[in-house]
Amino acid sequence: MGTFALNYGENPQQGGFVTVDAGSQDPLAITRFTTPEGTPALNDAASMSWSTLKEFDTSLEVITRAAAAYEANTGEIPKMAMLTTHGCPFSAVAGASDSVIKLAIENEFRSTFGSFLVTNVDITEQTAYKIRQWMGQDRPFLGIAAPLIEPPAAAYFLRRKGKCHLLANPELRNLGRQALRQEVMSHAIRGATVSQQPNPFVPVFPPEWDASLKSDMSLAWGVCASSPSSCITVVKDNMLVANASGHVQRVTASENAVLHARLTKRTDMLKGAAACSDSYFSFADAFDHLARRKIKAIFATSGSVHDETVRSHAEQFDVLFHTVPDSQGRIFYGH
Repeated sequence: MGTFALNYGENPQQGGFVTVDAGSQDPLAITRFTTPEGTPALNDAASMSWSTLKEFDTSLEVITRAAAAYEANTGEIPKMAMLTTHGCPFSAVAGASDSVIKLAIENEFRSTFGSFLVTNVDITEQTAYKIRQWMGQDRPFLGIAAPLIEPPAAAYFLRRKGKCHLLANPELRNLGRQALRQEVMSHAIRGATVSQQPNPFVPVFPPEWDASLKSDMSLAWGVCASSPSSCITVVKDNMLVANASGHVQRVTASENAVLHARLTKRTDMLKGAAACSDSYFSFADAFDHLARRKIKAIFATSGSVHDETVRSHAEQFDVLFHTVPDSQGRIFYGH
């Protein structure tokens, strides 16, 4: 174990520290990431904050969970780019080339400033040059994690104030179910530490679903499973359309997912999309907001006293409604 002082904590007026588990066997542990030059990433801890490391960890959770779902349902793991800010994934794209980074930036351009990017795309100097064009002037990332970041690429991510933290780990090329978090998760509360096993659940969608729907739902599930609850996530054509998380009522999450799509001029993408809920629909109204926008399929858990009411309501719409028991498939995250 070792402790490193951070630049600050969650806010500038708070001190911050990171304590390292030197015995961790996780191939995606922060201790396995290096700078582009090959030095340990945490050698630069003094320029990082609590938020830097939390955003990195959340982004890593998104890409590993999405990859596990893709592997389980499509047999292939695409190129992916995930952007996180304020502890919540807000842009995610999957595809066949480094253009996923371009699309992730454009998907939520106003929010990319100061966000953390994690990708399984190698950041060569050529790719870095393209990212610099895609980002636009003076819109730097907080950090980037990738399988490879070539040393000359670092010059493209300089910031006028602060630093873009560049973290490389070739294990990001080997994503899949085996890359899911395995070690116990802990959180400090007053006078104690609470710990839990990581969530092992990865969904397998109905075999009659077509390949594109399975692909969209895999990404939706990966994002939803890594977002603060209560969450509704919508994906179309391997692109995150809306991610509404942190709501007390699920109907509010559904409403905000639709509102978010409208504000970003993606209302037309709701039709035929895949939507994921991190738990069951307690009432039919939350389901109704999605179904009336002609969402193609909705994944949720079951376990509400109103399950039959929700199921009966779902039968009124041309929507595929797939559930698993809440005791097995609930994916609350970030409490």
